[in-house]
Parts: sequence; C-alpha cells; structure tokens
Amino acid sequence: MAIERKGIFGWCIIFLVVFLAVVVRFVRLDKVPSAVYYDEIDMGYQIRSLLTTGRDYRNGLSPFYFRSFNTDKTPLPIYFSVIPSLLFQSPEYQVRAGAALAGVLCVVLAMYLVYQLTGKRLAVIVTGLVFAFSPWQIQFSRMAFEAIFMLMIFMASISIFLYWYKTKKLWAFYLSALLLGLNVYTYRVMSLFAPLTVMILLAIYFKDFWKEGLKRIFIWLFIFSALFLPFMYATTIGSADQTRIGQISIFSDPSIPIKVMRDREAASNDFNNPEIGKRPVWWSFIFHNKVVSYVTFFGHNYYKTFSSDFLFLTGDPNGRHSAKDTGIMLFVDVIGLIVGLLVVIKKIKDKNYQLLLALLLLTPIPADLTMDGANHASRLIIMAAPLLLIVGLGYTRLIEWFHINSKFRVGVVMLVGVWLIAVSFYLQKYFVHFPIENSRQFGYGYKQVIDGIEKVKDQYLSIKLTDQNDPPMLYYLFWANIPPRDVQVYGTNFEEGLVKNLPLDGVKPHRWETKVCNMEEIAKLDLHTIYMVAYKDLPLDFRSEDKDEIPTGIKLIDVIKYPDNEVAYYLITRDTKDGMPVMPVKLTDYQARRCSN
Repeated sequence: MAIERKGIFGWCIIFLVVFLAVVVRFVRLDKVPSAVYYDEIDMGYQIRSLLTTGRDYRNGLSPFYFRSFNTDKTPLPIYFSVIPSLLFQSPEYQVRAGAALAGVLCVVLAMYLVYQLTGKRLAVIVTGLVFAFSPWQIQFSRMAFEAIFMLMIFMASISIFLYWYKTKKLWAFYLSALLLGLNVYTYRVMSLFAPLTVMILLAIYFKDFWKEGLKRIFIWLFIFSALFLPFMYATTIGSADQTRIGQISIFSDPSIPIKVMRDREAASNDFNNPEIGKRPVWWSFIFHNKVVSYVTFFGHNYYKTFSSDFLFLTGDPNGRHSAKDTGIMLFVDVIGLIVGLLVVIKKIKDKNYQLLLALLLLTPIPADLTMDGANHASRLIIMAAPLLLIVGLGYTRLIEWFHINSKFRVGVVMLVGVWLIAVSFYLQKYFVHFPIENSRQFGYGYKQVIDGIEKVKDQYLSIKLTDQNDPPMLYYLFWANIPPRDVQVYGTNFEEGLVKNLPLDGVKPHRWETKVCNMEEIAKLDLHTIYMVAYKDLPLDFRSEDKDEIPTGIKLIDVIKYPDNEVAYYLITRDTKDGMPVMPVKLTDYQARRCSN
C-alpha cells in the first residue's frame, strides 16, 4: 500500500509539472509578448485562410508549403495550429495557441526521453521542471514561430526511435522514419539537420539496424526519403521563390571574396601595386582562400554558440528571441550542465548517451552555417533538446548525491532555492519588463492603428499605411478581418497606382518622400484619405496639448503609443474648413528643426 501511495504521489508531481508548463505558456498569451508580430500574423492569416477556403491566402494548395507575401512557409506548424486556434475567441490566442501547445508537448517529450535514458522518476520530474521554466522554451512557446514546432517533432522522432531501440517493435521503427522525414516540414534548418540526424543514428546504432535486415532498412530509408526528397525539390528547384538559406548562408557572404583579396594584398606587403591581390605571392593562396575563410567563419560561429554570453548572459541580440540581458538558459543551469556532462561522459559506452553527446555537438551546425547563426536562438533551438536534457541529468545526479551523503542534504535546499530565485527573476523579467522593452520588435501599434481606422473608415475613400517599419498590408488584412477569399481574388500586389476595381484598391502601403510635417507634403495630403504615419515620418509630439503644436493643414485623428508611452504612430488626414482643405503655413523654427532631422 505504501508503494502504491508513493507511485501515486510521483504521478501527481509529474502532472503538476505539466500543469505548470501549461500555465507558464498559456497565461496572458495575448499580452506577453505585447503584440503579434509580422511572421505570427502571417501564420494566423494562413490558418484563417485554411479554415475558411481550404487553401493558402494566395489561393495555392501544396503539401510542401504555404505561399505567403514574399516567401514559402513550412506547412506543419500551420496544420498543427488549426485545431488549437478553434478553442479561443481572442485573435492573439488563436494565433499562438498552437505554439503554446507544442511547447507543452516538448516538456512531456523531454520527460519521456530522460526516462528512456535513466528509468528514474526523479530525473523525469527534474528534467520536466528544467524544460518547463527554460527561458529558451518559454520564449518560443509563446510566439507563433516555426522553431518550437521543429523541436517538438525532432524530440518525438528521437523518442520513438529510442523506443524501437529498447523494444524492437517494428511499428516504432517505421514511425521514427516517418517523423524524421516530417522534420523538414517544420523549419528550414531541418533541410540540413534531418539527413544529418539519419546519418548519426545509422552510425551509432549500426548493429541494431543491421539486425533488422536489409529489407527493413531499405523500407526505413525509403519512408524518410519519400517525405524528405519531394519537399526539398518543391521548395528549391520547384519553387518560384528564392529559398531563404540562399540568402543567409555563410557561402553567400559577399564580404568573404573581398577579405580574401585584402589578405593576399597584406601577405604581398605592397598596397601601392595595383596588381597585388591579382598576382599575389604563391604561398598566400595556402593561407588566404575561400575555403579557409568559410571554415574560419563557421568555427567562430560554433565557438560563440557555446559561449557563456549566449547561453547564460545576453542571449540572442534579436529582441524577439530573448529578453534583455538574459541568456537562453538560467544562470544557475551552468551547474547542471557541468555535472550533466560528467554524467554523460561517465556513461558514454551506452549508445543512448553517445547519441545525446553527438546531438549536443552537431545540432548547432545548420545555424552556424548561416551568417548570423552563432547566437540565433530560433535556428539553434534543436540544440535545446540535448542541452537541457544534460542539465536535467546533472541536477538529478546532484540531488541524488546530496541525498546519499546525509551531511550534505542541505545542498538540496540550497540548489532548489537558487534555482527558484533564478526562475523568479526570469519570469519577472519576461512577464513584466519584456512586453514593455521589446514592444517595438513585435510590431506593437498595428492592431491599435487598424482598430482606429476601422472606427472612422466610412468617412474616407482610401487608406494609406506607412511602410516605415514592417510591411503593413498583412497587418491590415488580419486585424481588419478581411476575408482571405478577397485576397485570393485580389492578389498580394498592393503597390500604389495599381487599380483592379476591387474593394481592396482603397488600401495601400505608402512611403513618404520627406517628413510629413514639411509644407510640400502637407499640401499633398488628400482630405478623403486617412493616413497611418510613423513617428519617424512625423517627428513631432502630439500626445497632449502642452506638447508640440500640430502643423497647419494636418488634422490629427488619433495617437497610438507604445507601452512605454512613447509615440508609435499617428492617424492623420488633411484638415478642412467649410469643406475646403486648409493650406499649410510656414513652420515655426522649432517645427522646422524637428522636421529636418
């Protein structure tokens, strides 16, 4: 009976961990992050289009991609998010619910994976907590981006493979190949790492594969290839859009050939000779060439990926990918990581631990082959699986050691206390500071602008939206609830001057030639048009009457402010008197100075 109670208690703790993961991923999902940014809007509008028309919003239908304004989007995150989106009324929750659910499943899969490695319930609970409160996991579980879906499918494929390795059940063998093939349908970096994962598994578990026989191995490889190869063809050779990897790869860096030339000039020690660099000394070819430069570039990236700056101190410089001055891991996780690595090394004869170490060392490769990939948290997120599993193993080993050595049991209290402090500081940083400090990176203001436009749009004939920050049309289509079928008919070309005699003709993105407060620009304003203007376009402060004076000729409709109360956008039109446009007058010296900057 005591054993049964202990088992029930253990399961209750496991369910509590999962519940905490749900809470930290779903609570205030519409407020933190503070706005739904461009890529999230794209996913949300694709989900809306799929539900209402059965096709993407560009009227395409492909199992390999959803065609967006400028790029092709991987399909699995969109398909996965459809059902969770139906459970909520809030547009923000509809967009992000799929990612939040994927984040919870990552926690569950991590708990299962560590159980496959150790068979210990303590390791399951500890690793579940590590994943549930990981800054890396929380960050990407609360925004509708492909990264967390990639991690979910990747962890599922590894866990099913390890289940086959233990049980030798044939269905698990083939299902692992299916899931490995599906990885490429989540995020583009898997186009490289999915086949690399297959090679890692074949190398480490070769004898186990061989025991299945050539026929089953062939079927396993065929299942993977049948999913992988058509996707690669459809998104590269068969795609009308240039692949993203071609734009960000280190092999596309235009500075490398120039650097090689300059290094050869330096090796020749004659900068005044115009032929130097074209005919350098013979030995400079050995030290200065593209191959050496690419390898060096990759090496620098790989080193920075494992740096303390990225892991524990500053994280990703992209404000969408990590909170300010916060690593992608908790600072206290360095303890679990060091001890965990010792555990892995001690058990390295076990093939499963060989796989864990191989994944830790090789998962950064796809990201580090891109120009800014060294600290790009989304491209590197598959590294979170082995890294956080090792942290969980390390914490577990420490707790076991403290428990065995009774005079050090206070160490458990201290470790838990420091970990709770680290978690508390991170959650406070993320839920309180992050929505304010990083609102600009998430496109804050577009929803508020479009809500304001919707209230008064019947009074105007056309709408012009500044493209000073993000491309505005997708925000308008989503927040104004334009039916995706209308976009399928109209197309995604909204350039000014294009007229198709359809309702969407009245909405256009707009680029201001000069500051809007200049007399020439004011004179061009149309009294039948409502304009969305960024503060950069109109650098005067109209937040209250004691601030800047509104230039003559401009009618202010609304002021949209960031969460820190700074001006984000204005809604303006041409001012009128007795139905006639008010003519602009010469600016004051103060206005002229502000508008000339």
